[in-house]
Amino acid sequence: MHELGICDAMLKMVRGIMKDEELTEISRITVEVGSLSGVMPNFLADCWVAVADGTELEHTEFVIEELAGTAQCMDCGEEFTADLNDLSCPNCRGKKLVPLTGKDLTLKEILAP
Repeated sequence: MHELGICDAMLKMVRGIMKDEELTEISRITVEVGSLSGVMPNFLADCWVAVADGTELEHTEFVIEELAGTAQCMDCGEEFTADLNDLSCPNCRGKKLVPLTGKDLTLKEILAP
């Protein structure tokens, strides 16, 4: 479960930003998760609770925005919203796909009260 490592790294990053900006509290953290990133949003949320427990961020709202991934078929050139349950081109059913978007995990926003 790499989500635990991701949350641990985010916690350290947010703490560093809090120190740099001289903040004592963060009210909300927003993270964007692409559907092709390999990160499971529900696992990420659970792991955040675990790593933030007992820290100054344990009551911080943790918001996950899921972004749909797109892909392009190398056989016919079709661009489409990728479905992880059916990774084939909806036009020609080809399996040679290139991911275009939705591969990222981004710490989008840190909101102080």
